[in-house]
Amino acid sequence: MQDVFKGATLSLGLLVSTTAAVPAYAQAATDYISQCPVRAPLFAVDELEPIPGLTEGAIGVRADQADIDSATSIASFTGNVEVHFDQQYLITEQATVNQASGNINASGATQFTDGYVQVASENFRLNSGENRAFVSGASYQLRDVGAHGTAKLLSLSNEQVSLADSTFTTCPSDTPTWQLSASEISISEDDAWGEAWHAKFELFGVPVFYVPYINFPINDERKTGFLFPTLRTSQKNGFEFEVPYYINIAPNQDATITPRYMAERGLQMQAEYRVLTEGGFGQANIAFLDKDDSLENDDSRYLWRVEHLQNWSSNWRSYMNIIDISDDDYLNDFGSDFAGRADAQIYRRARIDYFSEHAKVTLRGEDFEVLGSYRSPYRTMPQLTARFNWQGPMAMNFGLFSEVSHFQNQENSHDYATRVHLEPQLQVGFEKPAYDWLTELRYSYTHYNQEITDNGLAENPTRSLPQFRVRGRLNLERDFTWDNNTYQQLLQPQIQYLYVPYRDQSDIGIYDSTLMQDDYQGLFRARRFSGLDRIADANQVTIGASTSILNTNAQEIMRFSAGQIYYFDDSKVSLFDEATQIADDRSDLAFETRFRFGERLFFNGAMQYDMEQNNTRKSQTAIEYRIDEANLLQISHRQVTNILDDDIEQLGLQAVYQVDHSWQLASNWYYDLEQKRTNDALLALQYSDCCWAVRVSAYRRINRNLEYQNNDPFRREPEFDNGISIQFIIKGLGSDNGNLFDLIEQSLFGYRHPFYLSN
Repeated sequence: MQDVFKGATLSLGLLVSTTAAVPAYAQAATDYISQCPVRAPLFAVDELEPIPGLTEGAIGVRADQADIDSATSIASFTGNVEVHFDQQYLITEQATVNQASGNINASGATQFTDGYVQVASENFRLNSGENRAFVSGASYQLRDVGAHGTAKLLSLSNEQVSLADSTFTTCPSDTPTWQLSASEISISEDDAWGEAWHAKFELFGVPVFYVPYINFPINDERKTGFLFPTLRTSQKNGFEFEVPYYINIAPNQDATITPRYMAERGLQMQAEYRVLTEGGFGQANIAFLDKDDSLENDDSRYLWRVEHLQNWSSNWRSYMNIIDISDDDYLNDFGSDFAGRADAQIYRRARIDYFSEHAKVTLRGEDFEVLGSYRSPYRTMPQLTARFNWQGPMAMNFGLFSEVSHFQNQENSHDYATRVHLEPQLQVGFEKPAYDWLTELRYSYTHYNQEITDNGLAENPTRSLPQFRVRGRLNLERDFTWDNNTYQQLLQPQIQYLYVPYRDQSDIGIYDSTLMQDDYQGLFRARRFSGLDRIADANQVTIGASTSILNTNAQEIMRFSAGQIYYFDDSKVSLFDEATQIADDRSDLAFETRFRFGERLFFNGAMQYDMEQNNTRKSQTAIEYRIDEANLLQISHRQVTNILDDDIEQLGLQAVYQVDHSWQLASNWYYDLEQKRTNDALLALQYSDCCWAVRVSAYRRINRNLEYQNNDPFRREPEFDNGISIQFIIKGLGSDNGNLFDLIEQSLFGYRHPFYLSN
């Protein structure tokens, strides 16, 4: 072959770069997509050798034979014809080039590519006047991502592909699971989206629905449009249908509006707005149902939420998270991404923080709304706290904690109080590799201004309390060999003495104090109650020890901790009743243990054992086998005795299993051993391949009905809600997260890692 016809100028400027994706609002299934086969190019162009010396904008032709008519300036080429212009290549058996007009015509089997799109066709024609190429009887493929189809007529212009009587799909196979068939399809690199007119969506070769117009993503840029709908059915809500509409407002802002139709309740409107700022983010959500058809009243039902975080500078930060619901049963009936169905309260807070080397100052507001017929806690509106620390000589550290708080009864505007608290402290500590020692002396002064003075409360009570604490720990270690493997054992025994004298605090209201957990770590706290309204008297010694075994990679494969408090005097300070006082010689014996068997099997357990009654007060264990994020099995057991004169004992099972590259199964099941019933159960099955995915889930959970029950619904004859949900996703027009973890995390009793189980 010979290189001929150098010098004529031609500019096509074809730039078509696409990738099948979804709006940024949906998360791409990257883990699964990476397993999908890559569609082979229509033809190989990497092996083509560029024509030497070809300048930008010039046309170069390589062919077996060439015939140039100098009179008409038309050159004809036959046999293995390669036409090169910039990064664009035309491969054919016969082509003519008009030197005067710059037009190119090719007939027969023709292949064309510009590096982004590949076209195989019956002929090729370039109109240089319109800067547009025309191809008929074409098969095309977007090279980078494999989206492909056919077109009766294909038109290529600057950064634009127009297809007439065409198809489009991102399935890699030649017989795709789904495809769009339209009278016209337009693909633009600049807009990063495609458009189709008079389009039929075909599934397994069968037309499913028709739309006069649809747009779809070409790469990962966002664009306004509908996301895929979700279908559900349940006993409470009946048939459900929701279809989100995504709005791309700006590069840092978007919104989603989701109508949700429930046959038994009516039409609920949901909306979400998100914004990213320099150093922060914000989000607002609202859900509104004007009238619930399943209830006799005409009250509207709603949820709204606002969250915002902003780092103003290296010293200033603000955060707010406020949520409100219309009634106590809203979460149980409708669910939410921001609160669990089993939540007993809604927590709202807003704060502004200032940080420096020696100080931290916080201004905050805090509000708990208890769901159900229970006593509502006080609002903290507002609270100003300040902590100051100075390093003194030797090993001394000086600190000052101060607080001013205003509390307001949520149900009685005339019930409020203001608290002023000052607490200087002196610490002397030594920290060495083999041991550490801390001696701490505090003195707290608290003054109250209480509006309500009945029920034995004083109007302006004050309280002064010293506190003395000393704690010491040893850090011992040894290396040992077992089964031809080398390990390191760490042993940390510790002892703490705590003394707080008794003060009668019965004339002070309880605004933010509650009993804290008494697990192993809790045994070494300096206080038994949270907040400042009750500071328990103490004359006690805590003894405990923790031992760990580490492998040569410094991974902790075993930990065991045990501890107990020994009381020299009874503790007389209580919260609401005498049950929170201490009249025993010693506390429950607290155990914690963790085991790691290799890289996949984990065990965690915690127990509090009453040595006086010889019974278990609290226990929780979990064993989990985890292969990866898509495969796990967890079995858990939880037991609590004497809660409101009743016992709780539950058995849980949660599993997510990837059967193969297409099928995934998820399940969770919580059984109440005391009541002999299932409180929560879920079974979900998902099929997913490179073209589409379908998820079917069924659930059965206890119906809490907090609005209409005066007592704990778990202790009454329960009602249950059963439901089925179906989600259908088209890959390339929408996607999901590729696994079923979100389902078990959103169930009534969500998934918890075994190392972070709550007592």
